[in-house]
Amino acid sequence: MPHPSPVPSPTPPDWPHCGHGNTPENPVGCRGIHVPGHTACLAHLADTDRATYLTGLAPGDDMDHRGTTFAEPLLAELLNAVRDPGTGKPQLGHTDFDSAIFTGDAQFGSATFTGDAQFGSAIFTGVAMFGSATFTEDDQFGSATFTGDAQFGSATFTGDAMFDSATFTGDAQFGSATFTGDAMFDSATFTGDAMFDSATFTEDAQFGSATFTGDAQFGSATFTGDAMFDSATFTEDAQFGSATFTGDAQFGSATFRANLDCDGASFGKDALFQRAVFERASSFGPLVCAGRVQLSGGLDPGC
Repeated sequence: MPHPSPVPSPTPPDWPHCGHGNTPENPVGCRGIHVPGHTACLAHLADTDRATYLTGLAPGDDMDHRGTTFAEPLLAELLNAVRDPGTGKPQLGHTDFDSAIFTGDAQFGSATFTGDAQFGSAIFTGVAMFGSATFTEDDQFGSATFTGDAQFGSATFTGDAMFDSATFTGDAQFGSATFTGDAMFDSATFTGDAMFDSATFTEDAQFGSATFTGDAQFGSATFTGDAMFDSATFTEDAQFGSATFTGDAQFGSATFRANLDCDGASFGKDALFQRAVFERASSFGPLVCAGRVQLSGGLDPGC
């Protein structure tokens, strides 16, 4: 079944926009930013002008395509233009795809972003493929919408990874991903399974007020900084088996509507579950805890 088209906003964007296809019902038209030197976005440039722009790109170049709609062929052309001949992989500098719409699969797998990667409020209607991608600076996916699966398995985030208020309708796959900076998923919504098995969080992992409607899989994950799940809601199983928490593990006021699995988990500091609500689980040990376990709901942590 095709995905519904986003409802056009009556408010024009802050950048000089294309306006292609404007109608009385959609007076703004295409919201894509102008390609430098033109009055159209990349999707609506004349073929010769688009070819000239793409030919002028080199690996590592900055680019700004806010609000632009990318069908699969157009995105492939753009990434091929910045493909490093030595590695065969796309290399992008500072990249701004805020509010862009990716109508098919978005294949960024193995790409390297050497500058900030901005995908705020972007919409991915197909599969978002970022597996094994490298983000050298900050990446911003705040308020982004992933309608298909979001594939970030084995990705490396050297700067802060910002997914606050993002919506993952399909599965969110972050297995074996490495977060060297802060990982920010506050108020994110995971409708499918959230897969963070064997992920490494070097700084703080922030999932405050996140909603996990599918399974939340953090088995064998490593949290070196604080792990913050305060006020998060877990509708299905929350799996933290064999996870390692070096900093505090904060689950204050979290709601667990299914099972909480912490078998074999190791808590180097405090495991804080004050005012947490456990609707089904009867135990979640055995586990190892070097600090305090603060728990509400009558569970025996086995620590």
